[in-house]
Amino acid sequence: MWTTRRVPAASGGRLVFMALVTCFLLGRLFVGSAGAVETVVYGATAAFGLEFLIAAWREIWQRG
Repeated sequence: MWTTRRVPAASGGRLVFMALVTCFLLGRLFVGSAGAVETVVYGATAAFGLEFLIAAWREIWQRG
């Protein structure tokens, strides 16, 4: 079977990338510059991003 090794720098980079994308989407939503369809898409994407960040943050602290 395949085994995956996680490099701490790689998961830290993924966490930072997702945080930046999620903040960008939330910023677009709160400023109000997004249209109706964009609001739904950005809101759903930001919700998944926040869920990922919460899960990744817990995983980092559980490993240590």
